[in-house]
Amino acid sequence: MKIFKVILYVFTSFLFLVVLIFSLGSILCKYIDLPETSFIQIFGYLSFYWILVISAPVFLLLLLLPKKRKALSFLLLMILFTVLLNDISLKSFTRNIPENLLSYDSLKVAAYNVKYYGYGIENILKYINESDIDVALLSESQLSSEKLDWLKNNVKGYSVFSDGGHDLSILSKYPVVNYKVVELPTYLASLSGSNDIDRLKESGIHRSFIHAIVDVNGSLVNILSLRLIAGRPKDKTISEAIRWGKYLMSAQNEELDSFLSYLNSLKGCVIFGGDLNCPPNSRIIHEIRKHVLDSYSEKHFMGSYTFKASMPTARLDFIFHSKDIRVKRSEIVRPSLTGHPHLSDHFMIKTEFLIGK
Repeated sequence: MKIFKVILYVFTSFLFLVVLIFSLGSILCKYIDLPETSFIQIFGYLSFYWILVISAPVFLLLLLLPKKRKALSFLLLMILFTVLLNDISLKSFTRNIPENLLSYDSLKVAAYNVKYYGYGIENILKYINESDIDVALLSESQLSSEKLDWLKNNVKGYSVFSDGGHDLSILSKYPVVNYKVVELPTYLASLSGSNDIDRLKESGIHRSFIHAIVDVNGSLVNILSLRLIAGRPKDKTISEAIRWGKYLMSAQNEELDSFLSYLNSLKGCVIFGGDLNCPPNSRIIHEIRKHVLDSYSEKHFMGSYTFKASMPTARLDFIFHSKDIRVKRSEIVRPSLTGHPHLSDHFMIKTEFLIGK
């Protein structure tokens, strides 16, 4: 019996150490300016949900041993980590809606990962048409030339802009006065299949983001559709998974540097978003928030998960905006609550902005 208790205590101590390392690493990613090459940033990709999942058995095992004082101390520590690591924003209490709404135009923007239209392009199109959206930022919008032509001919009331059908699209009800595809330093990776790091350059196709200048009743707004690189390794071996994970972190940092350099060159109002493949505690989101505001956090005390739709455990989809734009409302749209079926493994995020006339 004593040997069993010793083994149980050692196992509990190991789990506690894992929770402590994961939590402290995530705190550093969220609050500290880490260099791009720091290995610590890997902890920022851990959803706090999973840290809590590991924490629960630690607390229960300490009670079982019994180590009530240590269990209480651990509980208090996890409450502290919850406050520090959860996707909490105090800005929701300070950013009020302006009183004179007549001085503003409304612009409803949605970011939605459509999972390469795996549930049917017609269904996605119908869903967007019924969602009362002015501008849609679509990621994993993989379109053949035939599908792109079909989309342009069948979408009602929207202009359609794409990066060539590789990944991103912008749909706009408002006139688009200028539009371009901006290359990123990385190369195209498969959305649905495996990826060999050593062969990505062979396609010769750079990843990119889309920039459209939208005329909102005379006010020009920079709209950018962005998705940071993600994907699967070439096989299921641990060594290749680690190699691919290291590559993704490095590639995302390269893409971020390129995107922020472009973003900071823009003049006027800016809105951008999409599936960034990074949770709120990551270094990537930490760096982005130095330049722009998180629209959902402007209106909600706590963030909400957008992935995976069947069992949401991570917030990967964002809409950001420059400080000269106000947010009227922002929501994570769950199809089941609106009477629609799931059409992706992501939820749509939708924000209504107030654009000064």
